[in-house]
Amino acid sequence: MRYSTLHVLGLIPLLMLVSIGARADLNILWQKQADYIALRDVSGQSAFSHPQTVPVDSLARLLSQVQVENSQYNPSESLLADEVVRRQRVFTDREIDLLAHKVNQALQQAKTDEAVVFTISDFRPSYIGRQRLSVSGTAYVRDNRFYLLLGEMHVDVQLKQLRSGVTGTYGKNATKAEILRNGLNTGNLQQATAHEWTLPLFDGAEAVNGRSDWLSVDMSQSYEYAVSTQQVERLDKKYLTEEQQEASNDVLEERIRKLEQAQQPVAAAPAASGDLESRLKKLQALYDNGTLPESVYLEKVRAIMREL
Repeated sequence: MRYSTLHVLGLIPLLMLVSIGARADLNILWQKQADYIALRDVSGQSAFSHPQTVPVDSLARLLSQVQVENSQYNPSESLLADEVVRRQRVFTDREIDLLAHKVNQALQQAKTDEAVVFTISDFRPSYIGRQRLSVSGTAYVRDNRFYLLLGEMHVDVQLKQLRSGVTGTYGKNATKAEILRNGLNTGNLQQATAHEWTLPLFDGAEAVNGRSDWLSVDMSQSYEYAVSTQQVERLDKKYLTEEQQEASNDVLEERIRKLEQAQQPVAAAPAASGDLESRLKKLQALYDNGTLPESVYLEKVRAIMREL
């Protein structure tokens, strides 16, 4: 074997160590099973505006605006769906709530050469009932703009690892080593990756380097909380603007009024105890599934009790 060949072969282990070392430079700040929020050294990029404090409610509203087209997950295939969905929010309400808090905390700890990387999951309605799907990506702030690069979209992690022949505890009690070895791709800052899905632009958002998986969003602009069109998803109302909350309450009041009218007999007569009990149970069900706010629920219960 020639010396040059031996020399090259000798460099391979060193190159492998450099590659592994780069991947291993992951500071996990929060983890739950295979979901995690971490800081990763991305030296070589232009300096980020870190550490940074982004208000949680502002970040939540911004994240709610991020949508995807052509995701492999289609809410229309759910047994509960009543319309075809071609464009949908990337994150569920629960994911937005968690990301807004955890990314905010991570950005406050990040250095100028560190980006926030994450994998986050939630249950989504599907034809088989509910399916846990994951989204992964990278986030950072530069010059009052929030950058979001997504790596993988609506992935069934356990199914993916099973098809890849991965065994062990990944997806249940993933270790840091398993996350590095088997975790989802959090996006490539250096090179574009081909995806079937795309991130549509919205007011205040621009595509980074012409890529369809990477957005730069103006943080000086105000955003409303984009409510999911899927009725099966519970809305976290704490991120709604005041105008949105008022409109939402008006809609709820109208729905409750119609429900109560439907429950009332044609002729005015004293309410029977069984009828009152039925109305209370329906109110309880609306409150339990998140349709009815507590304040409205209590008000309606008091109104029914006054009929006794």
